[in-house]
Amino acid sequence: MIPEIKSMVMRKIGKLIIVALILVLFTGCYDRDIIDRKDFNHSLPKVENLSYTLEGNVVRLSWQIPDNIPQNFNRPLEASIQVVEDDIYRQRFSVFDEINSAAITIDPNKEYRFIVKLLGFLTPEAKEEGFTDRVFSEGVVIKIE
Repeated sequence: MIPEIKSMVMRKIGKLIIVALILVLFTGCYDRDIIDRKDFNHSLPKVENLSYTLEGNVVRLSWQIPDNIPQNFNRPLEASIQVVEDDIYRQRFSVFDEINSAAITIDPNKEYRFIVKLLGFLTPEAKEEGFTDRVFSEGVVIKIE
């Protein structure tokens, strides 16, 4: 009877060790400084008037860059476009030099979502040590069905 109790105690100790290791692993998987930091005061406004035209299998997206871009961003800005095809993320590409349109070849038999965001880089004076100098605006989504 004693060997059975010893075996049961060893299994419980083994389970406790496994649970403790899992807890240690998961508590070390994030950077608390980034989560707690709320004073990163650099943001970009969203693109405006996002629209599209469809000619055959080519979609031309057009948008406007708002006038109220903070002075702490280098100009020209970029636009970041994410392509989602039939609810599957397919690609992301950038449009440089504040160009406000892009042509994308699609399969007309599929559904698409395009997410357009502004991307700006902070000026040297606005950069904060230990933090990124790349800032994305909130995305604007347009659907093509």
